[in-house]
Amino acid sequence: MLYSEAITYLGSLCNYEQNRRDYDFGLKRIKKFLQGVGNPQREFLSIHIAGSNGKGAVGNLIYSILKEEGYRVGFFSSPHLISIRERIRASFNSSQGLFNDIISRRDFADLIEKIAFAERTNEDKLTFFETLTAAAFLYFAAEDVDLAVIETGLGGRLDATNVLNPLICVLSPIALEHYQELGNSLTKIAREKVGIIKRGACVISAPQKEEVRKVIEKRCGEKKTELFEVRDVSLRKPENTLLALKVLEKLSERFPVSQKAIKRGFKNTYWPGRLERISITKRNRDYQILLDGAHNPSAAEFLKKVIERQFPFRQITLIFSACRDKDIEGISRVIFPICKRVIFTRFKNPRCETIKELRKRTGVQGEGAGDIKEALELACKGASTNTLILITGSLYLAGEALQVTKSPAHQ
Repeated sequence: MLYSEAITYLGSLCNYEQNRRDYDFGLKRIKKFLQGVGNPQREFLSIHIAGSNGKGAVGNLIYSILKEEGYRVGFFSSPHLISIRERIRASFNSSQGLFNDIISRRDFADLIEKIAFAERTNEDKLTFFETLTAAAFLYFAAEDVDLAVIETGLGGRLDATNVLNPLICVLSPIALEHYQELGNSLTKIAREKVGIIKRGACVISAPQKEEVRKVIEKRCGEKKTELFEVRDVSLRKPENTLLALKVLEKLSERFPVSQKAIKRGFKNTYWPGRLERISITKRNRDYQILLDGAHNPSAAEFLKKVIERQFPFRQITLIFSACRDKDIEGISRVIFPICKRVIFTRFKNPRCETIKELRKRTGVQGEGAGDIKEALELACKGASTNTLILITGSLYLAGEALQVTKSPAHQ
């Protein structure tokens, strides 16, 4: 199977990231498939991460530090920004582009071919995300990784990754999101997220709201697991940093890391599309851009605090778009008031809200641009030397912005 054929095969599968039609969530398909190929997820040790905001950043930091120490470590995350291969990374890979350690085209195509062959007589085929999850597990097992850092896709309890028996379960901040799939209250959403907690694994949680904390404590009690809630009374360290450091502390007996590796890991870690600063030049002028994939009000609140602290005197031109199933009203109430100018645009995903509906749902007329390239041109035309161009609302939008501004080599 060629790489292009692998992409075509994935495109033929049910893809909840693209089309949120009625979908049967559950672990039956993935468990059956993995059992048929020898349960590769049992061949490596793992850390499992769930949450609403920051789970990918936490996983990336843990992965980066372990990588710096020289361990054979893998990382599975979602969604991708530019290349689908970004979702499967390993410390021993060498690549070019946005990341330097993503799985090769050849290895990726071989894995998808193996899965497609195993699925050839199956009417109820694995979904897009289940297929990628299976591919990651097969890859990490075949490559004999010391440890794999695995991020959930949606929720936790019924997420395809929830077939693991991890050493550590990590819970990043849990907020209101995915109401249709996870429930319309923090308690209901938390119940889904804590589904990753297994007997025998210690649990490390970010500070949570009281109703979420109660759900976590109850689940830990039921599973007789040790719970650690990280907290920095000095308020000097971000939650992502605290979570990563606590995980490394708990791993230290099996996977000790030096202070040198921790420092290098922090220095060299790269998590694009999240509070990423970019400078572009147009018509002999430099323009400053802040790119962030904030896609719910909680993430928007954090983004707002960063802007107010780091760019207190800048005039903000906002380029905004979001998926129609997101809390667009809630996001706009947080971010729009700090922006002098708003430009609505679209990205290439069927779930992307129309500009007409974005205006209606936010109550802001704003300007309109057909795509991110046009939106950037529009933003630059009206920008002063004091302007900060903020691009936010979706990681899909962030990915397209990176393509336009950086043209990574690994697409």
